Amino acid sequence: MTTTADVLAHHIESMGAGDGEAILSDYADDATLLTPNGVFNGISDIKAFFDGFMTQLPPDFITNLVLDVNEVDGEYAYIVWHSGDAAPLGTDTFHIVDGKIAMQSFAAYMPS
Repeated sequence: MTTTADVLAHHIESMGAGDGEAILSDYADDATLLTPNGVFNGISDIKAFFDGFMTQLPPDFITNLVLDVNEVDGEYAYIVWHSGDAAPLGTDTFHIVDGKIAMQSFAAYMPS
């Protein structure tokens, strides 16, 4: 059985590697991603979000990414992170069911 902590660790590792296929493999087919830019439902919508998000990041965003808080409680996970001046504050909350992300909320302060 894959635990919530296992899925979260894989997701963070995949984000750090910039591996879009691995990132998407963490989501359930009918997953929901809630963001300040809207709600993305299902793998194709979530893929579209990540395709846009990852291409807009500064080149050193991933290498500067620091995980400040990593909390797991049953099916729920919460992280707080930052990436230098590009994103002084970011947060994600996950609901992980049967080894897949069923719901994620994401927000980050990314000054222009």
